[in-house]
Amino acid sequence: MALIDSLPDGALERMWREHADALVRLATVLVGPSEANDIATEAFLRAAVAAQHPDVERPRALLLRAVVNRAHDLRRSNERRWRRDLAAVGPAATSSPDSHVDVRRAVSNLSLQQRSVLYFVYWEDLTEAQTAELLGLSPGTVRRHLVRARDHLRKALS
Repeated sequence: MALIDSLPDGALERMWREHADALVRLATVLVGPSEANDIATEAFLRAAVAAQHPDVERPRALLLRAVVNRAHDLRRSNERRWRRDLAAVGPAATSSPDSHVDVRRAVSNLSLQQRSVLYFVYWEDLTEAQTAELLGLSPGTVRRHLVRARDHLRKALS
């Protein structure tokens, strides 16, 4: 927290007010509403000092990227926990989930990268090139994630 204390008075609060809605919206899409506020806040606190650096041209992009990274961390942590818990319970207690419940369920079955790309292209109205730049991917990778996500959703919802 010493680095955060080095910011000018009120800078952290102003930055949070300016970007909080976008960060929480993205986190909600990536991890769901129950974890979204925690993910957005943690990502903001980790990236706030870097976003204030004079060399950073687009602090919003840096903060959004931090949310995506924190969502990846959470997903990996949950997967490790689930594997450990499933191994303890045994295969007899597991069942395959029904992926045709509704749109929310279909979207939740997409990879985190696919959900990130869908969010920026459809909710933030970014172009594929802008999304690629924001996420640090090539435009071809963004296009591939979009195609695969659409195919998955089409199959899941038909």
